[in-house]
Amino acid sequence: IEIMRYSEKAQMKNILKISNPMSWDHASRLFHSAVDVLRTLGWSWRWAEWWVESGDNWEPLIRDDQNEEDMTDKELKRVESTPQSRCDDARRCRLAALGAALRNRDYDKNEGDDQEPLERALMAVMSTPSLVGPLKQKEKEFYVTWFSLAYRSATPRLGFGEHKTPVASDGFCVHQADGSLKFELGARPLPGKTPPEKENGFFEPLVDEPDDFLKTLTSGSPIRKKRLRQSA
Repeated sequence: IEIMRYSEKAQMKNILKISNPMSWDHASRLFHSAVDVLRTLGWSWRWAEWWVESGDNWEPLIRDDQNEEDMTDKELKRVESTPQSRCDDARRCRLAALGAALRNRDYDKNEGDDQEPLERALMAVMSTPSLVGPLKQKEKEFYVTWFSLAYRSATPRLGFGEHKTPVASDGFCVHQADGSLKFELGARPLPGKTPPEKENGFFEPLVDEPDDFLKTLTSGSPIRKKRLRQSA
């Protein structure tokens, strides 16, 4: 996202000059950056747990004329968070569920879901500073636009739908509480399908859905344990 941030700032300067439209090279680089970010989000059904537990040590790109030691926390875009606050944030923006929906291209199943619902789901993630850093509204809209274009392109590089990587159906790929698959939405509602809870807000009403945030990992899944009991 930091790579796209600098591209976005450069493009905003060009927008002010009608005679300097976006070049094909610039658009290509933005598109491929968006694909890379969205591909990573497609795995958030798994890494959301790691992020909640340990946070992130990402750093903004430092320009040649900047000295990190002389920069303030605000200039370095640092956002303080704790495991519990990240847990709340992940649930509020439905990070894990979004990863499952992207992986399986669930926004293709009903006409129009790859428009406003998808954009609302992405906006919720872009409105979570502990995850993406502090973003201005124009930046959020810029990223959501490009991520949505990347999704709708259906490029195999995303690793979604028929191009997704096979994963296990037990162990750490299922929820400890009920054995439901983490990498499929199952009974969970599609992220972004419900309008934001508040007018001009970004987050839908809190959804009661399973997750393994801040839970002690077990050596096996409920499904595997059930099979072992049945075979005994």
